Amino acid sequence: MIRNILFDLAGVLLNLNIERDTEALLSVGLPDFEGCIERREIAKPISLYLYGLIDKPTFLKAIRPFCFPEATDAEILASMDAVLDDIPPSRLATLVELRKRYKVYLLSNLYDTAWDYTQEQIRKAGYTVEQCFDQVFLSYEMHLAKPDPQIYKEVMKATGIKAEETLYFDDSRDNIESARQLGFQACLVPMNMIENCEKYQQLLEM
Repeated sequence: MIRNILFDLAGVLLNLNIERDTEALLSVGLPDFEGCIERREIAKPISLYLYGLIDKPTFLKAIRPFCFPEATDAEILASMDAVLDDIPPSRLATLVELRKRYKVYLLSNLYDTAWDYTQEQIRKAGYTVEQCFDQVFLSYEMHLAKPDPQIYKEVMKATGIKAEETLYFDDSRDNIESARQLGFQACLVPMNMIENCEKYQQLLEM
């Protein structure tokens, strides 16, 4: 029986704009989106920053050798934010409805600036974070990041939920597999297309 629903944010509830992000990355001298993922020496500091596990000065020091010399700190940081897009109001309305029948939680690998952006998107749509989620868990506050199993254990400890009673949506295969190993019922979401997930649709029809 499903009693709880756990959502990832970016690529699941919050849409990502890969085309705009690639343009911004190239403008400061970094590779395109896929290139940043493939090059470990670039991917590591970017991931640590986007997960909120290192601060801005540490990130800038690590990434600057791969950027154009003339790129400013502000431009480099803005290139990280360019991927953030919108949250369709219909998804927020769904969260509010789901909370009438389930406990609804958010678990995201996220940095502080992106969370500020997300909250603003929620406000613009006429909702509050408290209306959408029973509790929010963010990597930059927890100093842990998915797919580390410990972050899921911390969520269970803080909420009292059981993995086997929790349906989890994420667009990362690694995150999904880590959660499944702990007993979560997990659904892999195509980026920006949670509406295409059968289990999500089943929730809406119940």
